[in-house]
Amino acid sequence: MKKTLFFFAFLSIFLSGIAQQDTTFNKLLYPVPGTTGIFSIKELNSNYYLLFLNIDTPNISVTTYGIMIMDSLFNITDTSIIHPNKYISSNIGHNFDVNPNDTSFIFAGTVRYAPNKENGYLVKFDKNLDTLWTLQIAHPDTAYADTAATPWVALRDVKVTPLGNYIVVGNYNYHCQGGRNRSFIIKMDSGGGIIWYRLLDHSIYTSRIVALEVDKSDSGFFFVSRKASSLNLIKADKNGTIQWDTPFNSEPSFSDYLGFKINNNEVLIGSNYLIPPVVNGSFAHLHLVSINKQTHTINWSKKFYSISVKSKWLRAETIDIEITPSGNIAVGTVGVKYENNHFTADHRAIILMLNSNGDSLWSRYYTYNDNSMGAEDMQFNDMVVCPDGGLLFGGDRAHNALFLDAWLVKTDSMGYCPYAYTVSIEQDELIIAKNKLSLYPNPATNNINLGFEQSPTEAMQLSIYNTAGQLVLSKRLNGYGDTYRVNIEALALGVYFVHLSSETGEVFRSKFVKR
Repeated sequence: MKKTLFFFAFLSIFLSGIAQQDTTFNKLLYPVPGTTGIFSIKELNSNYYLLFLNIDTPNISVTTYGIMIMDSLFNITDTSIIHPNKYISSNIGHNFDVNPNDTSFIFAGTVRYAPNKENGYLVKFDKNLDTLWTLQIAHPDTAYADTAATPWVALRDVKVTPLGNYIVVGNYNYHCQGGRNRSFIIKMDSGGGIIWYRLLDHSIYTSRIVALEVDKSDSGFFFVSRKASSLNLIKADKNGTIQWDTPFNSEPSFSDYLGFKINNNEVLIGSNYLIPPVVNGSFAHLHLVSINKQTHTINWSKKFYSISVKSKWLRAETIDIEITPSGNIAVGTVGVKYENNHFTADHRAIILMLNSNGDSLWSRYYTYNDNSMGAEDMQFNDMVVCPDGGLLFGGDRAHNALFLDAWLVKTDSMGYCPYAYTVSIEQDELIIAKNKLSLYPNPATNNINLGFEQSPTEAMQLSIYNTAGQLVLSKRLNGYGDTYRVNIEALALGVYFVHLSSETGEVFRSKFVKR
């Protein structure tokens, strides 16, 4: 497979600073035409590796994925499409890993080889994004699969072991009937050769495996499945032999998707739960637990009723857990906003920051519009912690009935978004320009200041709106200024929204408090 250099006709990447509970961004990125999303993000040596979705339009006959590399300044340095002419699908926030030894990439997903017939699919790339090998994983029920109408296999996650081997988890439909309701685990060498193949004992562990984590201390691995009436953390050795399991969530769960992270001597797990009685339209809520690797006991368990876990697309409730340089726990998910004692219709990315004991330090939600009551269709998929302690996370958003937008947010260590990135194509090359904008002081009394790291070269229009959406102040700002002061003495006390735009589009969004 030849590497395909893929240029995006991006509108923009968006990031703007705000204060208080919500965080807004004002630009999206997506290829035109097409449908896209950011599905998985990895960080290695201050570079960022993103798995993105691309759908052929207008007939949407081919779905595939690609890898995009960004440097430490978020400049896109290379891209590659995985088999542009094949129907490829993937999981959310998984299916993609980077080998730190040689910066090779492994993708695990699904390939459609006939109508209603799908195999597991693995692709390995070198550091230049050239394909080294591909491999299809056939249905384990071979006696049925040869003649069955719907043999379905989906690889759900892949992880690199300390020795450079791969642990792959997949799901299949038992006897090629119904949905993918059984799981298997494969260990393979760096060349794609299978070392061992294990079918999960469905009489004991009854739910599908959707994610796993490798234990670097012994090359074993952890995964989660339902056992009896509880979700259990399961530890297997490097040969796939199960060593122990620990129950941690006995509540009714909305789905079997979850996220977890190995942090020194503990395993952190994010799952969801429903509050009985369970009725149609019930929202799942966030549940987090810390389990000791040595004693197999629970360190702490926390339930967050106000953090809903609700996928916009009903495909999986995405939860991701990362550890910050200061030892705090960052949890990302997608949910609906809880406001005035009820859940709204907004689907938004949510970041929750906890200390090492699972106590909440802060939480923020992220939305394309800054109208707190406006319906949003944001889907959070994955995140990483950056060397500066900030977060980089992304996903997709409904553009219309057929199209999605990819979105990507870079925050500081407190979850605020101080940067704006504009993207354009100049002479057939993709250019990302970075501008740092700041609004201060906040709260403000007499004046607010807009500061630019790089002076804008064009005039801009500043518009300030009150919470009712009324324009209360408008001002034209000339180009080539580093700082602009705006007098707000005439404004009443309260919250105001700031929009800054130029002839080429929106530049900045934020809000401030007049006191």
